[in-house]
Amino acid sequence: MQPTPAVGAARGTPPVQKEWLEVGGRTLLARVVDAVARATSRTIVVAAPGRPLPPLARAVEIVHDSDPGAGPLAALLDGLHAIGPTAEEPFVFVASCDLPLLDSAVVQLLLERAAAANADWTVPVLDGHPQVLTAVVRRSLIGPITAWLAAGRRDPRGLLSTLRCSDGCRICTLDAAEIAVVDPRLASFRDIDTPAAYAEIVRQLPYGARGGTTYTPPS
Repeated sequence: MQPTPAVGAARGTPPVQKEWLEVGGRTLLARVVDAVARATSRTIVVAAPGRPLPPLARAVEIVHDSDPGAGPLAALLDGLHAIGPTAEEPFVFVASCDLPLLDSAVVQLLLERAAAANADWTVPVLDGHPQVLTAVVRRSLIGPITAWLAAGRRDPRGLLSTLRCSDGCRICTLDAAEIAVVDPRLASFRDIDTPAAYAEIVRQLPYGARGGTTYTPPS
């Protein structure tokens, strides 16, 4: 879940083990970790306790969900707590594990914009939809996230909408044109939510996918 200092996070999402799917001979998790690590100084992977993760070439810190199944905001909170207080509060890039085309240039761009704006939450907005889980946050969001979850809410976009109306939270947004400077096709935001989406990404990439991994969505 970084300009200086910073941390990267990628997260597997139960119950479907997307992180083991392969694209171009690499697992989804390995691809996301690699993109994040190229632009950051520290990488944290948040996963459910006992959940096996695919081998990774890069060094990462594994943090276990304190409340498995509670959703991405709860996992993000665990990651932010794992960072701990530092002399210089880091900018934290956050991504799910199902973004096989994530480009490290996008990670770097978001981190740079976050630092320039000194923002608490830096969010790309594509076609009117905030990409809240491919974004940059700071530990200053620990309080708002904790309160949101305690109120029984789990929706990241709902939290973002609420914080936009708060004088105490700095929100920075980037539009598609700004992202397209480093990622013309906005491929970094193509996630895999269905077998069809997985098959389409594999089909479009010239090197395809290797291995017999298949994706079965939750029932």
